[in-house]
Amino acid sequence: MTSVSLLNSDIVRTLLYYEIFDHPLTSHELFHLLPRNSISRSGLSEALDSMSRAGLIRSEKGYYSLTSSGSDLSGLRLRRAALAERRLRIAKVVAHVIRRFPFVRAIFISGDLSKGVASPESDIDYVIVTEPGRLWICRSMLVAFKKVFLLNSKKYFCLNYYVDTLHLALGEHNYYTATEIAHLVPLFNAELYLKYMNANAWIRNFFPNYRIFAVHHVTLSDRNSLLQRMLELPFRGRWAARLERSLLEFMQRTWKKRYPHHDDATRERIFRSSPSESRAYVGNFSDKVLGIYRKKLEERSLAGGWVDPESRL
Repeated sequence: MTSVSLLNSDIVRTLLYYEIFDHPLTSHELFHLLPRNSISRSGLSEALDSMSRAGLIRSEKGYYSLTSSGSDLSGLRLRRAALAERRLRIAKVVAHVIRRFPFVRAIFISGDLSKGVASPESDIDYVIVTEPGRLWICRSMLVAFKKVFLLNSKKYFCLNYYVDTLHLALGEHNYYTATEIAHLVPLFNAELYLKYMNANAWIRNFFPNYRIFAVHHVTLSDRNSLLQRMLELPFRGRWAARLERSLLEFMQRTWKKRYPHHDDATRERIFRSSPSESRAYVGNFSDKVLGIYRKKLEERSLAGGWVDPESRL
């Protein structure tokens, strides 16, 4: 296969993944998300122009998608982007609240909004980085706040993933996780965001051209909160360590009781509860997305090894 054919196939592979979400890409985004680093921006632009003229891909309003989508995805993305601007303003306000909770050390946006889009049905998803040994106290306070003051609404306050500052590297290296990390938008603590990205530098096995801040740009606010330091004082004793263990064990029992149909390995992967990590991916969304993506690749005979450098999607 020639280098041109390989590049065209890689462009299709990348667009296929984002087609799952009806999300066309700009040439800038494609450059940083392609699975190869032996390509220049001008070379990519030439390939995109050639594929557009040949009818292999669609080019509209600066966005590229596959012709199989059968709809104007560029218009949809522009509408979603307009809503995302409003949602991002809300997210920044919410982040100002979250960062004042005890033991919150960094806040990132994930999900749709991290990709610069939003729909009326989508939530605002946050990744919370906490102080080691206080993750479950921090999580419990934030959950209690959501239940009491937000009537358990997660529309603008969806906190499904927590990790502490000493365990930033993610263990699952697959295309879905790499994509989510690549798009993360930091709202609080730029230094810790950089540490997080460096701890997960393995995503460059999937996206060799990716560079931190390449896909997104945001102004960070990193001022420390005096209120937070005051609220943390009562939780510095041994009793807090015992409380931390109790909260972790309670959550482990809760997930097992709620989802008895999952085996232990599946439940641990979807609802991970450890001293340094908490995640709750109800519906096993990542596996569903990777399953759809694998099927799309197989339909086009493109299920090549690059999709997962470690032989896993």
